[in-house]
Amino acid sequence: MSHKEDSVPEFVLGHLSTPEGRAASVVLACEGFYHDLLLEPADPEPGDDVTVSAFAGTHVTVAAVALHYTTDGSQPEPGADHTSSVSMQRSGQTWDTLTWSYGECWRAVIPGQPLGTVVHYVVEGVTPDGETIRSPHVPPPPAIIVAEDRDTLRLTAETEAHSRLPQVYAYAVDTEAVPEWLRNAVIYQIFVDRFAPDPGKEFAQPPDRSGFYGGTLRGVRSKLDYLADLGVTCLWLSPIFPAPSHHGYDATDYGAVEPRLGDLDDFEQLAQAARAHGIHIVLDYVANHISNEHPAFVAAQRDRSADTASWFRFFSWPDDYDTFLGVRSMPRLNTDDECVRAYLIDNACCWLERGADGFRLDHAHGATHAFWSAFRTATRAVKPSSVTFGEVTDTPAIMRSFVGRMDGELDFILLEALRQFFGFHALYPSEFDRFLRRHFAYFDGYSNSDLALPSFFDNHDMNRFLFSVGGDVRRLKLAALCQFTLPEPPIIYYGTEVGLSQLRPADPLEESRLPMLWGDAQDQDLLGFYKELIALRRKTYPVWRRARRTLATDDVRGIYAYACGRYAVVLNNSAQPASIRLKTTADAPLTPVLYTDGEAAFDAETSVAWLPPYSGIVVHGQ
Repeated sequence: MSHKEDSVPEFVLGHLSTPEGRAASVVLACEGFYHDLLLEPADPEPGDDVTVSAFAGTHVTVAAVALHYTTDGSQPEPGADHTSSVSMQRSGQTWDTLTWSYGECWRAVIPGQPLGTVVHYVVEGVTPDGETIRSPHVPPPPAIIVAEDRDTLRLTAETEAHSRLPQVYAYAVDTEAVPEWLRNAVIYQIFVDRFAPDPGKEFAQPPDRSGFYGGTLRGVRSKLDYLADLGVTCLWLSPIFPAPSHHGYDATDYGAVEPRLGDLDDFEQLAQAARAHGIHIVLDYVANHISNEHPAFVAAQRDRSADTASWFRFFSWPDDYDTFLGVRSMPRLNTDDECVRAYLIDNACCWLERGADGFRLDHAHGATHAFWSAFRTATRAVKPSSVTFGEVTDTPAIMRSFVGRMDGELDFILLEALRQFFGFHALYPSEFDRFLRRHFAYFDGYSNSDLALPSFFDNHDMNRFLFSVGGDVRRLKLAALCQFTLPEPPIIYYGTEVGLSQLRPADPLEESRLPMLWGDAQDQDLLGFYKELIALRRKTYPVWRRARRTLATDDVRGIYAYACGRYAVVLNNSAQPASIRLKTTADAPLTPVLYTDGEAAFDAETSVAWLPPYSGIVVHGQ
């Protein structure tokens, strides 16, 4: 087996995917003035006092820090009648070895509030010179090192400052919990343009992958019998709103359907039919940015005094503006602007009324915590069972900060470990086991696990797993077996269950978005395995949320075995066959439940499992 020096050769977490980017991000935080977004308690209930912390780093000196907050839903304005203010107190010093310097901690308490209150707050510091700075405050260059050398910190002050502009924070005082249907969901991600055309039609053949293949909402509806038979309980649809691109993450109207995909009637009929099949519908929703063809941006760029000018951050009007990751066709929204909030939240509520059951929130850490607090409060009021789960490609600490602001987040940290272990042999079984135990403990011990973390091992923004392992279906089955026996709800990227892969690396990303395979093109053996796996998950899902017990980690042979309740899972993540004896008791014989490979075997008398290369087994009775 190879090991850690084999780095994961694919994009996962942006600048946080490299040691250089991580170091630069840490340096930036240690040098500035910021609120870490974590509250005590994390998800306040009625009457709970809430402690807020702030930090002054290496390059910032503050003589005083104040916390300004409102409880009437308005934006805080220091000195205004509707804004309360409390002085934050120094609570200690911190030492950071990376910057070889001290920092300073400040704390204050916001008094407990009644049910339904949304508290908005800002954190302001005053320097010895009397300058007021608001969190997050990024020190100017030359605090950040910029170099072409990969071995030097490469995160530029400009790029990071754009994503760390001063902001309003917020939290909702409620007793909301993650809806149970999300906890036990089996989620199926559909790229609508690439899934199924209208009944009776074939996919189009555009000149390149960025073209339109002709998938529609009517096509999705025509495949509901297939999806129900597969066993999925939730469909996550890529953006369906009018947009110039095939992917739809650059919307021009949040209240309508892209005509290529259908219309409002088509969506409502899909939602109604899905509900009849016992399937929920989750829409991909982008609050961070829109298309530069959106009427709001067109008006703002044409007239700097337009009503929508405050929707955007112009550094130098009209052509220098904040964008999504530097993509000029996707101007970034100011989600602290009241009109932006009203536009996005009102439209989201309308989609719930039309039959949607919730939202997957694209680039969720781009919008502010205050926005998401307001978003979940409003959408829950319209549909109490609705869900929100975000794409947060940041640290686990940042992920935890969204507790109470949304119901869950896509687990990119787990994604990386799954691909390292099953895809690239960059982790030994003992390392993978240690990661899993610590990862779930990190979240389970925080705010009573009030955050779902849907799992996945590929999606539309990276190489498909099957492509990454050279088309080896054995390794796909093995990774899926592990995924479906982890605590959190699993996600299947469309086509994975029938062997859909790609022809070349995902550069551009469209390579991992090929049309769905139908009919004779499907791998029926793989499809049958996924049906069994999903059936097992749906039958036993509470089991996997119990405390995990590690049974074996053999770094030489690539064996990893664990148990939850009376079920045990044994994985052979190596190119060599292996056997293992499982411990049992006389009154609890072990029975095989599921194999990934038809040649695997289990001897009930001796409790010995024999596993071919890259295979796994689930047994019951442990």
